[in-house]
Amino acid sequence: MPEKRRLRQTAVAMAFTAAVAVQPVVAQNDEEIPDICDNQLVVAMDNLITLLAAIGPVVGALVAMTAMLVLTYTQNPQKKKKWLKTRNDAIKYGVGILFIGAIMNLLVEVTSPEMASCVDILI
Repeated sequence: MPEKRRLRQTAVAMAFTAAVAVQPVVAQNDEEIPDICDNQLVVAMDNLITLLAAIGPVVGALVAMTAMLVLTYTQNPQKKKKWLKTRNDAIKYGVGILFIGAIMNLLVEVTSPEMASCVDILI
């Protein structure tokens, strides 16, 4: 029973640290900002790309690390298989989300070059 509590506390601590420590990067420059950058759609797209590129892989890594931690304390072979699958899925999720963010950024650059200057590149 104390092991489950310790694992839960560790998972909550890691999630809290990730939420507090990871903050979006704000590009600051002295250049004039085009009028198109004031659009709410552009700001939303920028936030979505930032979320996918920066936070998606972090969540995948945290879930994978938590699964590895639980694997060390799990004795049941069936539960071990489930935790291994969870770990592998989390790694795939983190890498996949990273590529989705890159593809979205590429689509913004190709479809609207003037809007591409508004979207920060984190990848």
